[in-house]
Amino acid sequence: MKILVTGGSGFIGTNYIDYARKKGAEILNIDIVSPHRTEDKSKYINCNIMDREKLASVITDFKPTHVVHLAAKTGAHSITDIREFAPNIQGVQNLIEALIRAGSVERVIFTSTLLVCRMGYMPKDDTDYMPSTAYGASKVEGEKIVRKLQDSAFDWTIIRPISVWGPWMGEPYLRLFKFIKRGMYFHIGQGHYIRSMGYVENIAHEIHSILLAPREKVHKKTFYVGDPIPVDLYEFSETVREKLSGPKIRHIPLSMIRLLAWSGDLLKIMGWKDVPMSTFRLNNILTQYSFDLSPVMAICDALPYDLVLSIERTVSWFNGEEYRYDKSR
Repeated sequence: MKILVTGGSGFIGTNYIDYARKKGAEILNIDIVSPHRTEDKSKYINCNIMDREKLASVITDFKPTHVVHLAAKTGAHSITDIREFAPNIQGVQNLIEALIRAGSVERVIFTSTLLVCRMGYMPKDDTDYMPSTAYGASKVEGEKIVRKLQDSAFDWTIIRPISVWGPWMGEPYLRLFKFIKRGMYFHIGQGHYIRSMGYVENIAHEIHSILLAPREKVHKKTFYVGDPIPVDLYEFSETVREKLSGPKIRHIPLSMIRLLAWSGDLLKIMGWKDVPMSTFRLNNILTQYSFDLSPVMAICDALPYDLVLSIERTVSWFNGEEYRYDKSR
């Protein structure tokens, strides 16, 4: 397999490239930032998916058989202009044109987001969209472009990762681990909020399984990817605290955190962009959701890591040299 990974220097991409290399695949990563890992830099080309000509040239030269499209423009919910997320729309179109032109591609995974619907809304089918942010709306448009593909191009699958965390993660889960380690994390109310989540190395396994699955099981399909068993955030945080040897986690009344969230909204209006708490962030914390992952599990072997081992591996990265080095980049 010759696998092209777009956005391979990002969180999911870093983990997927490591997984695919261990499976013996030949990898090329195109991204606008260099890889986290030193060993990944020899298979990296700086390329923006908005640069149509360079993108087409790189892909034609590499001649991939499989593609994992992870590159995307992300942003805060405060960005309301969908034009700010052009890579999620025009970038998808540019990639498709380049892949057709290369003529070597058999299968492509296009990465979308669960935010094609507002948090807490369970879509009735794959095209039941209800985005509440410009970012989510841009991903809807990207999905629509993919769904218009002709059968003669290549097999395609859309994935929607769920609340991904693990080694090389960014916010919000990196902040969670930092706060738990420093004793700055508080459970809101009783803290028992149930939601689907996805450990990133398990998601890497699911992505690769989709690439290898029989055509009839994945072509023109949309899969939510993550861990099949929903997580109790209270128990999750307590296990993280135990593995980090952090101080006891305290509770904070919901009424108090709502006041802090309103204060955060005011501070954002005044110009503080990365406030610790806002009503948007609070609503995300309080929203409970559980996705049916049986479709993707039907094409995967058992996932490599259970919850405790996933936390242990993440803590090992968090406490290790790779994380400390990466912070200094």
